[in-house]
Amino acid sequence: MKSTIKKEYGISNSQYGVLQSSVSIVNTILPLIGGIFIDAFGTIPGSILTTVLIASGNILVAASTSTANLSMMIFGRILYGIGSGTVVIVQETILSQWFQGRSLAAVIALMMTVSRLSSFAAQAIVVPIANWSGWYGYGFWFSALLLYIVLLKNVSTLSDQKKCQVQRNVIKRKKSFSWSKLMYLPHSYWLIASMEFLLGGAWGCFLHINSEYVKFQFGYNDSKAAAVASVAQVAPIFLMPFLGLFVDRYGKRTWMMICSGATFLISLLLLQYTKLNPMLGMISFSVSLALGPVALVSSIPVILPLSLVGTGMGLVKSCTNVGASLFDIISGLLQDGDTHRGYKGVIEFFIMIGILSILSGVTLFILDRTIYGNILDAGKKSVIRVGDKRYLLNRKLKINYLYGGIYVLLVITSWILFFRFIF
Repeated sequence: MKSTIKKEYGISNSQYGVLQSSVSIVNTILPLIGGIFIDAFGTIPGSILTTVLIASGNILVAASTSTANLSMMIFGRILYGIGSGTVVIVQETILSQWFQGRSLAAVIALMMTVSRLSSFAAQAIVVPIANWSGWYGYGFWFSALLLYIVLLKNVSTLSDQKKCQVQRNVIKRKKSFSWSKLMYLPHSYWLIASMEFLLGGAWGCFLHINSEYVKFQFGYNDSKAAAVASVAQVAPIFLMPFLGLFVDRYGKRTWMMICSGATFLISLLLLQYTKLNPMLGMISFSVSLALGPVALVSSIPVILPLSLVGTGMGLVKSCTNVGASLFDIISGLLQDGDTHRGYKGVIEFFIMIGILSILSGVTLFILDRTIYGNILDAGKKSVIRVGDKRYLLNRKLKINYLYGGIYVLLVITSWILFFRFIF
């Protein structure tokens, strides 16, 4: 829908990048706050609040299509971003509480599969809805209707007092949050966060532009380009459940992270520098999208204690959105700077991101083997004792000031760029 939105709203590629980054920009900070909130107050209040924000934001976005009101669409996207960034942390924290040590990777993978299936369906049907109805806005209103139904279903769970009592018991067992805990985060955690920044940001940005990229690079019409682009989200639907089972049984998380970076890099090379069918490049990207999230997300409960999982998930999600915000804006700038408004510079930028993600994965593999006792690659037969996690967190690392400083600098940069191009 990128071409349609640019035409209807009369905006440039840079402004479209700002529009897309409006979802992720608010989540450069809020997931960390949301993770702390969830660790302190539980998942039920967070679940209700996030679904209200998501539904409200989508209704505003749908309403903006009637008047081509860009400000309303951006505000709606911001509300949606506030909710969507935190609702994932709610989901992952619930699963970490229910399934710690019992097929956690498999259930996280199943959750991601459902998410990717909905994304695939949305990308595949939005253009046909516009063509069938004669107006692109009906696709947005259909999305808003679905989210309103989800909101009603979620609110209805408040009547289940038994579940609420269980959640209150969990909250009572939690300790008050202390910022000093962040000083005990191990090197491995920050490497996972860096891969989320690189790969997570690049995945999201590429999925925003891949339909128009296929149209521009291969001369396809809107419908065919959207169909080819939707293939980028097919592999997670089928592979993630099996990958989750594989991780629970055999481990090999760092290997999967490295392979995710490699398949992402291969997809870019196939699309930009060969004349092969773009389906091949999209399939390779899709494999990367299946391997990476399962390995990255399932690693956090392994290296962090349960009391810090919400905060850890939130900080990693924040890094993902920092990357998405920066990459959305940078890709728009690179495309506007191209003589033919093409994607050559954008793809070269993504190639650099792919190489850096592979280097991060290799570094994590080495540290896991040499310092952390192979805890991330351990399989079901290798017992991970509670003491192993304590060993990871029993030292206060001064270098965390550096890691935290880099994170803050990137957050500030993303906000500066966002406001630079929104006004």
